[in-house]
Amino acid sequence: MVVTSSRILVFTFCIFIGCISVSWSKYIIHSCGTSGNYTSNSTYEKNLDRALATLSIAANLSNSGFYNASVGEDQDRVNTIVLCRKDFQPDVCRSCVNDSIIRLKELCPDQNEAVGWYDECTLRYSNRVILNNIETLPAWSYYNSESATDVAQFDQDLQKLLSNLKVQAAGKKFATGNVSGPDFLTIWGLMQCTPDLSSTQCSDCLDTVTEQIPLCCSGKIGRQIFNPSCKLIYDIRHFFNEISPVNAPPPRQQLSPPSPPSVIPGKEKIISLLKVAFFTISYCSPYESNFKTIFCFKFPQAEIKIPKEQYL
Repeated sequence: MVVTSSRILVFTFCIFIGCISVSWSKYIIHSCGTSGNYTSNSTYEKNLDRALATLSIAANLSNSGFYNASVGEDQDRVNTIVLCRKDFQPDVCRSCVNDSIIRLKELCPDQNEAVGWYDECTLRYSNRVILNNIETLPAWSYYNSESATDVAQFDQDLQKLLSNLKVQAAGKKFATGNVSGPDFLTIWGLMQCTPDLSSTQCSDCLDTVTEQIPLCCSGKIGRQIFNPSCKLIYDIRHFFNEISPVNAPPPRQQLSPPSPPSVIPGKEKIISLLKVAFFTISYCSPYESNFKTIFCFKFPQAEIKIPKEQYL
C-alpha cells in the first residue's frame, strides 16, 4: 500500500533479505547526466537494477555509511556509490539509501548516469568509473536570504571556521565545528567528501566549493554548496547531529548483486537547461522555503526532473 502526502511517502520495499519500511528522506535536487541513454529491459538497465539492489543490501548489513557496487562488463558496466552524511544514525542512513534508490531511477528513467542529493545521503550511478575520481560538476548552491548585520566580520569568522574544517575533512573525509561570530552569533559548519578520495583530492574538492562563497552571497547566514564528490554546509543554527559518527572506510569488495527490486513510478515536473547557466529560483522545496538557489550547470544540455509533490 502506498500512502502519500506533500512531504512523506511510506511504502514497503521488499528485497532478498526481507521487507523494509521506508519513508521519504529530505530530497534536495538531482541531475540526470548526458553520457547517453539506455533502452528499457536492456542489459544496462538490468545491471543498474542489480547494482542498486546491492547497495540496499549492503546498507542493511553494514553501518559504514558508504557503499558501492559495480555490475556488468564493457559498455554495459554500471558503477554505483551512495554516501550518507556521517552525523546521521545508521537507520536514517538506510532509509535514505532505499529511498534514493527507488526515486533516482524514476527521476532519470533512461539516462546512463545520474546523481541525487538528499539531506541524509547522496546516490550516484554511471557507466564511467566513479571510485577514486573527483567529480566537481554539476555543482549546486543554496543560500539563506538573510544577511549578517556585520558582513565583513561574519565573512572573516566564517573563513576561519571553513579553513579549520577543511584540514580535518581532508584526512577524515568528514568534519563539523563552530566558531563565534559577530553580534553573539555562532556559525556552525560541516564538510564531507566521499571516503574513496585521497586527502589531496578531498582538499581540492572542498576548495572548489569554498571558492564559490565570495562570488555570491557574501554575509549570508546560511548556505549549502555541493557536488558529486563533496559538500559544504554552514548556518547560524545548530543543524548537524552531535553523535558519535559511524566510521566510513574506503569501499570493500563488491557484494554479489541480487535480482533487481521493484520500483514505484512517480510524477515529475521537467525543467530543461539548454546551455551553461547561472540562475536563481526563489523556492525549491517545502522544507526550506526561506532558501534561494543558485544553479551552476556546465553540461551542454541537461534535464532536471523534480517530483510534482515538491510543489504542493
